[in-house]
Amino acid sequence: MRQRTLSAVLVVLITVVPIVLGTAILLALLLGVTIQAARELTRGFSRSLPLSLSSASVTIPAAILLIVTFFTTSGTILLAASVAALFFPLAWYAHSDDLQQGLRAALTTSFAALYLGLPLSSALALRSLEGEMTSEWIRALARASGNEQTALGLAWIGWAIAITWLTDTSAYLVGARWGRHKLTPRLSPGKTREGALAGLLTGAVVGALGPSVFGLPFAAWFGALAGTALAGLAELGDLAESFLKRGLGLKDFGTSIPGHGGVLDRIDALLVTIPASLLLATLLGGGNG
Repeated sequence: MRQRTLSAVLVVLITVVPIVLGTAILLALLLGVTIQAARELTRGFSRSLPLSLSSASVTIPAAILLIVTFFTTSGTILLAASVAALFFPLAWYAHSDDLQQGLRAALTTSFAALYLGLPLSSALALRSLEGEMTSEWIRALARASGNEQTALGLAWIGWAIAITWLTDTSAYLVGARWGRHKLTPRLSPGKTREGALAGLLTGAVVGALGPSVFGLPFAAWFGALAGTALAGLAELGDLAESFLKRGLGLKDFGTSIPGHGGVLDRIDALLVTIPASLLLATLLGGGNG
């Protein structure tokens, strides 16, 4: 538990500081996360499936999506970049001596690149949002980064990450202490229904703090509903990654974060909640992009 706690504190610091400092520093962090997560994912696929993958073939399309998002959040351009990320692996492996082997590698790479690239690029788009918000401490942090106009984006991404990580923490603690009924024994034997319920309740509470603490433009009751939904998506993202690991015969995707596994094991829920938060912010008229 001590090692897990220390690792969690370090992860929070490494994540929060670049987010506060702005999109350029955040881009550097996300590129680093993409490279490591791509290595973990390709290593997992290569060990468990009859194919040979290059981590570069996953990293390059995912990195392209991140870099494109840094310069523009135009939906049309992002769609074009996503299509390119989808077809790039087909061209990459088209020269394979074994075409069936190449096709398996291409399809796996396309999935991996989009699984990482699209959600992580959403983090940049979310952080870049501009608009009105009411939290002075968030505004002060954005001002310190040199771009007060993106205070709304800082509030949205901070709110989303708080819900995601506190949902995970409460589910883990309650499940370990009071969990009696398994949630999905085949996918994740350690998860319990009691822990999942605690996670949903935590999401509701943190979500309701959106307007008062983060200055977001919605009512507390709406924040509670949205927070519950995000908490549910966080748990689904966690289970989706568990499905990948069990299907590949792995316990964790890596060991780079003591007590937590690999980078991919730490960001699995965020890969769902960050895009969902961007969608919510957009539907509520959150910013100009």
